[in-house]
Amino acid sequence: MGTSMSHQGQTNKIVEELFKDYYSTSGNLELPFDMELREFAIQPLYAQGYIRHMSFHSESELLNFLRSRVPAHLFYSSAKYQLPDAKDVERKGWMGADLLFDIDADHLCEVREVKFCPICGSMTVSQKCEKDGSETSVYQEMGEECIKEGAKHAYVLEDILRHDFGMEPKVYFSGNRGFHVQVECFGECALLGPEERKEIVDYVSGDGVPDYKGSPEDPGWVGRKARGEGGVILDRQVTIDVKRLIRIPNSLHGKSGLLVKRTDPRSFTPRVSELSPFKGYVSFRPFLTINTKLFDVEVSMERGKNMILQSSLGVLLHLKGLGEILAHVG
Repeated sequence: MGTSMSHQGQTNKIVEELFKDYYSTSGNLELPFDMELREFAIQPLYAQGYIRHMSFHSESELLNFLRSRVPAHLFYSSAKYQLPDAKDVERKGWMGADLLFDIDADHLCEVREVKFCPICGSMTVSQKCEKDGSETSVYQEMGEECIKEGAKHAYVLEDILRHDFGMEPKVYFSGNRGFHVQVECFGECALLGPEERKEIVDYVSGDGVPDYKGSPEDPGWVGRKARGEGGVILDRQVTIDVKRLIRIPNSLHGKSGLLVKRTDPRSFTPRVSELSPFKGYVSFRPFLTINTKLFDVEVSMERGKNMILQSSLGVLLHLKGLGEILAHVG
C-alpha cells in the first residue's frame, strides 16, 4: 500500500472515512446476476492480508459487510461454485468460469521509477536510506500516454474476441495502471480448461499466427497484419487460471482511490477528476520534492510544504506513497 502505511493516525482515518462513505452511499457496484455462486474477497484498507471464501446473495448484504470492513480492494471470483464460501478449495465444487484478460500499461512503455526515503525525503538507489536507515519507498509514475497505450491493446483484444470468436467482451479500466477484459461465459465457454484458455491467449497474442499477405479489409489476423497491428501484450496467467479473482466494477482501487470502470477503449482518457468519486479538498503534505505526472495531472511538490488539493488528487498521491493527508477541508 505504499509509504503511507507507516504513517498511522489521522491521515489513515481520513482516507478510510472517504472509502467508507463511498461504499455506504454507493449502491452502484456491478455484480454478476449469479453472485450467490461466486466467492468474494477483500483486502482491508491498510492491511496486507486478504479475507476470502465469503458468499453474498445481494448487493445490500455485501455493502453492509463493507461498512464494517472497509476494503482497499474488492473482488469476486471468475469461477462459479456450488459452495463458494467453503474454505477447502476442493469442497467448493467448481462449475465453470468466465474468461478474463489483464493488460498492464507499465509492461508496454518505459515507466519512470523514483526510490526515496519517506522520512527525510532524499532520493536513493538503496533499499534503506543512507541517512537514517529507514526503508525506502518506490514510486512508479503512470502518465496519460502510457495508459492510452494500454487502451490501444484493450481495443485490439476487444476486436479479436468480438469478430474472431463471436464473444461479447466488456472492457474495464482497472482503476490503476491497466485494463481488464471480461467475457461472461456459459456452457462450453465456461468449461474451458487451462490448456484451451492458453490457446486463446496464444491467438490474441499473435503467437503462431500464419504470416499471410493480405489487405486491410481481410478478416482476422490477415487484415490486422496488413493494417500493421501486432499481438496483444497481456498477463497470460490471468486468462489461463480458471479460479481467478475479478475486481468488482465501480469498486475503488486501493492503490489509487480511482474507480474500476467500464469504458470504451477507443475514446478512453484517464482523467483523475472523472475517475475518482471524492469531492472537495484536502490538506496534503509531500514526503519529497518532485515534479511528476499522474494520469492527466501534472504536479509539482516541495517536501514538507503543505498544499490544498482536490480530494481526488490528494487521495491518489497519498495512496502512491508521496505524502500524507492532514485534513479534509470541504
